[in-house]
Amino acid sequence: MVKEILFPHLEPKEKGYLKVSEIHEIYWERSGNLDGEKILILHGGPGGGSHPRYRRYFDPDKFDIIQFDQRGCGRS
Repeated sequence: MVKEILFPHLEPKEKGYLKVSEIHEIYWERSGNLDGEKILILHGGPGGGSHPRYRRYFDPDKFDIIQFDQRGCGRS
């Protein structure tokens, strides 16, 4: 059995909604090092959304971790 090694819990530093059409917005958030190398997390779907655990797979000192909820999923 392989044990998962994750980075500690991490709160978003920025979050909001991006208007993508006249009637739709998508939820996004950034965490980690906002000046770091960009990482874009894409969640599974359809119907699922982002999860705080997903950002724990990346070193928050090295990466600017960006995730969003696809339209119709999570908080979008």
